[in-house]
Amino acid sequence: MLAPDSRSLLLDALRPPPGARLSRAVALTFTLDLESLLVAPLAFAAHGLRESTDPIAVMEGVRRCADRIDVFCQTGQIVVPPMRSGLLAFVEPMVHQVHRPRPGHLFHPKLWALRFHDEATGETSLRMLVLSRNLTKDRSWDVCLRLDGIVGTRRVAGNRPLFDLMQHTLRLTVAPLPADRRAAIHELSEDLRRAEWEYPEGAREMFFHALGVPRARPPDFVGTRHLVISPFCTPGGLDRCAPSGQLAVVSRQETLDCLPDESLAGSEALVVNALAGLPSDGSPSGLEVLSGLHAKVYVVEKGRQARVLLGSANATDAAFSGNVELLVELVGGRTQWGIDALLGPAAGFREILEPYERHDVTEPEPEAAKLRDLVRDIAAIPLSATVTSEADGHRILLTSEDALPDAPGVRITAQLHTRRGEAAVLGPGLPVDAAFTGLALVDITPFVVVTAEDSTGREQTVVLATLVDDPPHRLDHVIAQQIDTPEKFLRFLLLMLGLGTDAAAAASGDAGGHGAWRTSGSGILELLLNALVDLPEQLDDLAGLVTRIEASGDSSRLLPPGFAELWRVITEARDTMTEAVSA
Repeated sequence: MLAPDSRSLLLDALRPPPGARLSRAVALTFTLDLESLLVAPLAFAAHGLRESTDPIAVMEGVRRCADRIDVFCQTGQIVVPPMRSGLLAFVEPMVHQVHRPRPGHLFHPKLWALRFHDEATGETSLRMLVLSRNLTKDRSWDVCLRLDGIVGTRRVAGNRPLFDLMQHTLRLTVAPLPADRRAAIHELSEDLRRAEWEYPEGAREMFFHALGVPRARPPDFVGTRHLVISPFCTPGGLDRCAPSGQLAVVSRQETLDCLPDESLAGSEALVVNALAGLPSDGSPSGLEVLSGLHAKVYVVEKGRQARVLLGSANATDAAFSGNVELLVELVGGRTQWGIDALLGPAAGFREILEPYERHDVTEPEPEAAKLRDLVRDIAAIPLSATVTSEADGHRILLTSEDALPDAPGVRITAQLHTRRGEAAVLGPGLPVDAAFTGLALVDITPFVVVTAEDSTGREQTVVLATLVDDPPHRLDHVIAQQIDTPEKFLRFLLLMLGLGTDAAAAASGDAGGHGAWRTSGSGILELLLNALVDLPEQLDDLAGLVTRIEASGDSSRLLPPGFAELWRVITEARDTMTEAVSA
């Protein structure tokens, strides 16, 4: 159990079953990295896209899935991207900020709920990933439980916590979701409520614990032996998770250093070896090097039975007294699921651990925590970004009805993600009122970088505003900005038609950059005609792009030779088909 060499990648865990496609996905996370979110939809795309780093392939993968993915995160916990990226425009509708569930506590679950549909067989399947990691680039030691199942014919009482967690999440959102997305999430929630899950091998029973949710019942930690694996621990949290009996604790060095001696008295305390995960001979291992601990696992033994709980909750007071968290409890035999399976001499997990030795305590900076709380409170204030057209471009007026928190001595600024360095100063204790002018169409964004800084430090986050009067066809301009050569145009066309990266790579052939087009133009005509007959909606985005390129006067530079004439034939045929249907 938890063997360090038995690793799984999130992209692999998200990948649909053979022959199936994504129907709906909902992710819950505490911290969100927008660039990591860009990569996740590739798991749902055609096989050839999944391993691609080509920006055109990423854009097409995200664009294709954007209406089927919803991601919820704690306000103030969206990571500021290191640089601007036009591709983030395609994740805007997926992202939803969530309020604190109560003062001083956090929205902290880590979950992917997925539904897949196989059109050939008509079968619908479910998958749930319960994780200890956020949707970020973090490379710590984490844990993930994958559960596969089907939608049953009746509600299952044991699934009620999953349904309640989804409904509570919707109640906590800063801005209301569009009606279609809200309805789709309700439908997935009902499917989770009727789910018939396949138990992991050796598990006899399984329970879900949605902490911090109305009607939630906390797990029972009563037992004779306890193992707590948690990067953060408090004395009260350890007392709750190990109320009696023997205790072993695996945590971070700095966490254990901050605990009083009595919290660890009589316990076995361990930390992850700093060299864990590195190849012993110095040669590449083929696995990504991990460092630090982020996994949350609890093992409770009683008699011959062992209960394993894993998920998002740290062994802290906050996790069990107000945070929104998710734990899954698996019940099995002590031999397979007990503490010795993790810490015994032959256990793989034990190999990366070493005994804890107390170091001098490094006290956390209280001012840093105040700034973090401040940006979370600012991010919880609903913002509107109203777009207007001006002679020199576009203008965004960023406003709020509620006032910012009063923070003496703190400088608060806001800047558009797409226009770094042009920051507007916001007044503490006053409503937001800031204007950004001279914007190109591709600069329009609801992602606002908020910074709070004082003499002790600085905290930043991305805040999601509500776009008002968003110009139509803005995403067409974003696509056009990415597609600045005939090769990229042809790659986008092939990817859009579902041919994957192998065919798209051929678009970068020789013959002056038009090799694939010149050698297989008739093949492109056939593909377009097939799309016209079978899936005409596939051509809508291509039509927007071609219109944008032609309007800019760049047709001769960006379109492959002869494509404009071919496209007129396709559009005329589609107009004729539309008229025939209308008649």
